[in-house]
Amino acid sequence: MRCYLIRHAQTLWNEEQRFQGRTNLPLGPRGLQQAACLARHFSGRRFSFIYSSDLARSVETAQAIADTTHASVAIEPGLAEMDLGAWEGLTGQEIDARFDGAYQRWCAGPSRVAILRGEALDAFHGRVRRAFARIAAAHQGGELVVVSHGGAIASLLAEWLRKDYDQVLGPLALGNASITEVEWGQEQVDVLRVNHTEHLIGMSQRRAPIGH
Repeated sequence: MRCYLIRHAQTLWNEEQRFQGRTNLPLGPRGLQQAACLARHFSGRRFSFIYSSDLARSVETAQAIADTTHASVAIEPGLAEMDLGAWEGLTGQEIDARFDGAYQRWCAGPSRVAILRGEALDAFHGRVRRAFARIAAAHQGGELVVVSHGGAIASLLAEWLRKDYDQVLGPLALGNASITEVEWGQEQVDVLRVNHTEHLIGMSQRRAPIGH
């Protein structure tokens, strides 16, 4: 099974570098342009299904692709971003000011920081990985699109690359509307490319950090 994992297009909070986690924001004007670029990139393709998390920014990105590929969008809530609790809506600078440098510690090692009222990291990993396993079990062949979030895609990549989540979350630059392509087999998952953004040529690229 060939799977195209897509990080949702940009929201206004992405542009402002604010953590959004489970906050349910729609795409901003730039995000709508990015979604249109994705739609053109995949136009004419035939997908078994397009899966999306239940958050609006993901659903809108998925629907743009569905409109040009005539595929159905299936909602999988388990693909949603990590609940970032008290950090949601804040910038890194604001988090450091309110929580004694917690954002800087998180940048150095996310697994070593407990976010007030946030989702436990182990629970997040389990939720996302079970959601993708359900999708994979339902589709033994063909091509799929899965629209999700930076943290969720990083969690999957950490499992497939057999790396610690901290090793993946920091170094990997998963841009908004980027494509990560994998081949899912019975024995293993081959990661073919990560953070593909050539379809966004002509749009300046400013990375919105994962979780934002």
